[in-house]
Amino acid sequence: MEDPILEYSILEAVHETDGRLTQRHVSQRVGRSVSSVNFALRLLAAKGFIKISGMNPHSLRYHITPKGVLQKSMLAYNFLKRQSALYKEARNGLLEKLKALGKEGVHTVSVYGWTPLTETAILYLITDGISVSAIYVERPVGLAHCNRIPVRLIDEFEPDCEVLLLMEDLPSGLEEKIAVRKMICFPVA
Repeated sequence: MEDPILEYSILEAVHETDGRLTQRHVSQRVGRSVSSVNFALRLLAAKGFIKISGMNPHSLRYHITPKGVLQKSMLAYNFLKRQSALYKEARNGLLEKLKALGKEGVHTVSVYGWTPLTETAILYLITDGISVSAIYVERPVGLAHCNRIPVRLIDEFEPDCEVLLLMEDLPSGLEEKIAVRKMICFPVA
């Protein structure tokens, strides 16, 4: 099967329900058409990952085999390995941009956006001796502060920094209103 996400999703659905799932239910769970699920189920059965039981084509049941459990685990492991590599690549790209700020003599930075890499950026900036004056967000994220850094709404932006580090795209119309010496986008927009 050329779609490991579909394969994993079907194996997971079949594994969780152990025979209490029809094709239509699998289709609804994975968000694909019944015909594409039918094809995928038959292919998974041919590979020995699932077993099909029942006589009536409208009430066939699907059971995962030990080989299917192993395949599901391998698909999950490979996905996590790829995601980990992408995260490391993104993190290293971010750190390179942040190192350049220190070399340019930047002393204060504000950050816009809360992403999985925002905390890494803040910790690096603090470690490098660059002050983080505020974290700006579009909507409250449930934080009053982060590591003693105030969290503010981007609509309330104050030019309290030399650089605004954009961890995500600014809401439309705000870029012209925000007056800072420099904006750095990460990831590169």
